[in-house]
Amino acid sequence: MNRSAPRWVRFALVHVVVLVLLAVWLWQRNVAQPLAEVPADAGPLQCVSYAPYYRPGESPLQPDFRVTRERIDADLARLAEISGCVRLYSVDQGLHHVPELAGKHGLKVLLGAWIGGDKLKNDRELAQAIELANRHPDVVRGLIVGNEVLLRREQTPDAMRVYIERAQAATNVPVTYADVWEFWLMNKGLAQSVDFVTVHVLPYWEDEPQPIDRAITHVEEVMKTVDAAFDKPLLIGETGWPSVGKQRDGARPGVIEQARYLREFVIAAQTHGWQYNLIEAFDQPWKRRLEGTVGGFWGLLDSDGHAKFAWQGPLAARVDGPQPLVAGAAGLALAVVLSTLGRVRRLAATVAFAVSGVLAGVIAPLQFEYLALACRSPLEWAAMGVIAAAGWLMWAALPWTLHGGPGEAVRLAARVLLFGLAFSGLLLAVDGRYRDFPFLLFLLPAVQWGLAARLARLAPLPHLPEGALFAGIAVIGSAVAWLADWRNPQALAWLALTLVMASAFALRRERGY
Repeated sequence: MNRSAPRWVRFALVHVVVLVLLAVWLWQRNVAQPLAEVPADAGPLQCVSYAPYYRPGESPLQPDFRVTRERIDADLARLAEISGCVRLYSVDQGLHHVPELAGKHGLKVLLGAWIGGDKLKNDRELAQAIELANRHPDVVRGLIVGNEVLLRREQTPDAMRVYIERAQAATNVPVTYADVWEFWLMNKGLAQSVDFVTVHVLPYWEDEPQPIDRAITHVEEVMKTVDAAFDKPLLIGETGWPSVGKQRDGARPGVIEQARYLREFVIAAQTHGWQYNLIEAFDQPWKRRLEGTVGGFWGLLDSDGHAKFAWQGPLAARVDGPQPLVAGAAGLALAVVLSTLGRVRRLAATVAFAVSGVLAGVIAPLQFEYLALACRSPLEWAAMGVIAAAGWLMWAALPWTLHGGPGEAVRLAARVLLFGLAFSGLLLAVDGRYRDFPFLLFLLPAVQWGLAARLARLAPLPHLPEGALFAGIAVIGSAVAWLADWRNPQALAWLALTLVMASAFALRRERGY
């Protein structure tokens, strides 16, 4: 009787359990869900934020970037299909063409003058915005002087009043200022200088993030509060929901959540008579540098101009088709090849490793998808790519590791994984607001080495002198991140994964093949 067979049964069983859980998750994400529907005859959206920085490497933070007139023309033609208006945040970098071209496409414009901390730039920006408003009064429905300037603390309320009143004196177009609703309530006197009050209501970004189930209720409560505080017309200058990114408390990004929020919001706006502008027209990948992954994916349209969802009918969060099956089969085939090359002699070991290959294959496209969304620079691609490669190396090397194979390669990969785990935990602890939980980077080694190999009492991880120290840093950092967001299931899942990985390094069992 093969006395090692029970070990391999336990090894395979762990992978099967995780594979089943992952399959159930994928199945649920691929099932279309019924959502509230905006009537097909409801007409176009009132207004959407427009920024042309949706291609790789483009950003308003690049002083020399200029968007071409032809590009703006094509963008506005696309947006005229879904909206009756666009909101701008600046008139720099070629955006001065927007009012003229918007009129061509039958669009109105909420013109924005960007106000920051540089007085000379502010004066130049405001002067150009005023000139455009006066030149296109039939297109420009409002001039927004400054966007969340008080939130960023780049100007005082008194300084903003000066800018607003300068615009009021120089144009007949209605003038306003835009900021988060709480900052309007803290600076009510500013309303005396504007023609209408423009508030931003973003349930995801609230200090107490709102889950999707009560997001619209939250907007209704905010609008009642703001309406009671001001005797001026109100405009919801920004509202929306991200389709990708880190969960905050109960507020989970996702395509389904984005579609649900925006559908329900448009219906609520019709019911309550709200004036609104949705953020935003196109995804803005550059915002990931400032706000993490979630910042880049608030668009109704993706970076290629494709709609993320329809306004009627049920929706599915994912449309994977046969990809998971194909990927799992590829992982199975690769595992068999590696077992052959590694001269695994026992059938039970070959079968168990093949099962782990199916899981590895299913994880692979999810991992690449995560990297494509989360990596914001070549440096991040390199760093996270190395961590992912280390996990794959440790998986692929198992047939050799079992009988004393490439120890140094596995040792190096283990060191990379442990350092990556500790560094991730540290970053999440000290700067976690805009950082994702890199769950998919560590899932495969956590299952294989943290759970399956230990439960089966197979070859242990190599001894690392720094293992206990880095494992401790990882656990403490992840625990701090969880305590800061303890109602977030993603934070809890990350802490659990960290504990599994850290224990694999800190509590080693010297059992062999």
